[in-house]
Amino acid sequence: MSDRTYPYTAWLLTRNFQLLEVELVDQGFANSAYDRTDKGRNYHVDELFLTKARAIAFGEAKLAALAKELERRQRGLLKRRLELQRCK
Repeated sequence: MSDRTYPYTAWLLTRNFQLLEVELVDQGFANSAYDRTDKGRNYHVDELFLTKARAIAFGEAKLAALAKELERRQRGLLKRRLELQRCK
């Protein structure tokens, strides 16, 4: 979103994976990659998406990465359980 013109509307994916449509009115900080909403909140431009479809695709990719990480941790947990059972 370089060369942004204000105001503009973007989609935001929250930590709880909820989609919000926000209106951004100007830069959050001078010469920064943050934009400020009409309510005064600052969001990094990497967290903002021009379309709802892009925000959903980003959320799905984030969930896939999270599932992969959980699977890796589950394998480690299983190894530790097996090691403890071997010691009994």
